[in-house]
Amino acid sequence: YGGPNLRGLGHIGRSKSSSVSNLGPGSLPLGLRRGPGVPGSHRSDYGGGHRGEFDDGASDISSTTSGYRSGRVSARLYREPVSKSNRPIVMNAIEFVVFPGAVNRETRMRVLEEIERCDCPHFLLLFRDNRLQFRALYAFYPDTEEVFKIHGNGPKQITDNMIENYYKYNSGGKKFTQIHTKHLTVTIDAFTIHNSLWLGKKTRLPDKKGLPLVI
Repeated sequence: YGGPNLRGLGHIGRSKSSSVSNLGPGSLPLGLRRGPGVPGSHRSDYGGGHRGEFDDGASDISSTTSGYRSGRVSARLYREPVSKSNRPIVMNAIEFVVFPGAVNRETRMRVLEEIERCDCPHFLLLFRDNRLQFRALYAFYPDTEEVFKIHGNGPKQITDNMIENYYKYNSGGKKFTQIHTKHLTVTIDAFTIHNSLWLGKKTRLPDKKGLPLVI
């Protein structure tokens, strides 16, 4: 009677060990990859909706062994975009265009402090007219389209029909450019209101829905 071939058994053991060690999250059978809670699966019984909870904001540069990173990348592709705040743009405008130089330092610092103190998503500057003389700083909430005064002289709240001209600030060229539009959007950094509002006259404001867009 011959004993078992130990060399053959060793070969079988090595093959099994090797096959297990090479199994990664992407190499699992389909039935296992679809189970909830399995790291690195691209689809689960819940539709993959819970993978976003594991997003810790870490870098997704590269990983050849972890399935969690690829899961985070997939989840990030479906996030709703968040509008970027114009805070640095308005601060740049105040420092270099609206209140430049040492002579305006006190006023400039006061307005900049108001911006730093407020956590609103968007800021607007109110000018007296097309000569762009600063009058007030406003907070703009795009979700509700509400505009409230933070600092300066001007109406406590602004609505679309009160605005006469819209302006966008170019931080590279250090200048404001008039934008031809009928409605306030997040692309706007400053505006002027109708002259009658400054004079205190109770006149009927124009309905912008019926106004032609002049370019």
